[in-house]
Amino acid sequence: MKVKVFHIRLTKENFLTDQDSINQFLESVTVIKTSTQFINGQINFWSILVFYDEQKIGKQYDKISVSSYEELTSDEKRVYDVLKHWRFEKASELNLPRFMVCHNTELMTVAKIKPQTLDELKKIKGFGKNKIAKLGGEILNVLNSSSDIQTP
Repeated sequence: MKVKVFHIRLTKENFLTDQDSINQFLESVTVIKTSTQFINGQINFWSILVFYDEQKIGKQYDKISVSSYEELTSDEKRVYDVLKHWRFEKASELNLPRFMVCHNTELMTVAKIKPQTLDELKKIKGFGKNKIAKLGGEILNVLNSSSDIQTP
């Protein structure tokens, strides 16, 4: 197991670059555990400690991923918006940045695939046993309830 530290600065000029940096890293490794701390200072930032293992060759190939919003149908975009709203509320509840709950690509893939079980959720890139244990049930509940929500 290895450890890497990231700082996500909350300034307009640095936030997206820092976020892209951690997203690229997270796509290339198997995350075991994360720890976050908000740091107040001259520049406020999130310090993120990532415990990880090197990615095994071929491991991600059997996982499904949607990387573009344009790949979604209008119904899937509606489900994606519901999932983003859930993520916002969950991140607020946990006092975490939204991307620490779920990445946009993970939510787009969930909206496209619409898994009905935790085993189906495992097939989506970014969902390992820890994330499924913590959030899987809630995500399935959001998916099931999103079919009841009508678009305005």
